[in-house]
Amino acid sequence: MTADEVRIRSSYLFLACSQAIGQFKARLIAASATVPPSVTPLLERSLKRELGLLFRYWATRQIWERWEDRAQDAKALNLALLRLFFDGLKLPKDGSGLRYAELSTLFDETVELSHRITNALGVEHGPLLKELQGAILPWRDAVVQYTTEALELPLDQLSAKIQEWGEPSLHAS
Repeated sequence: MTADEVRIRSSYLFLACSQAIGQFKARLIAASATVPPSVTPLLERSLKRELGLLFRYWATRQIWERWEDRAQDAKALNLALLRLFFDGLKLPKDGSGLRYAELSTLFDETVELSHRITNALGVEHGPLLKELQGAILPWRDAVVQYTTEALELPLDQLSAKIQEWGEPSLHAS
């Protein structure tokens, strides 16, 4: 896979996941309407961070599973995707996302995500956690779909979608 192909495929996947993270975060914040306004910025940062870590993990896992026989390409794409997530979402480089890789089920991932959000807030928020549990499966499925598209669609289609989303900074090498 060429460097240009890696750039386009990883940019597409990052942008699709970023939009999904924003939508899911907005949905979770709406479900947490009773959170004091002073806590809302902390909640937004925590959700962006944790959803970013989890969505990146889901995408990475799909890349490795789908391109098991293309290890070099999978590695190149995952490294590019990792950089985009770290830089674009300002994710921590402290290894905290590795915990998701240790989990084996969506249920376990949801419990871990709920635990992390509760720790960040300092209190359990029932409506937020209920919304998270009820909505996480379709978002994981969406990430699987975005990853499939990133791996299988022709580059011209991916490039057109990137341009449609209006991210000119990702077009530069």
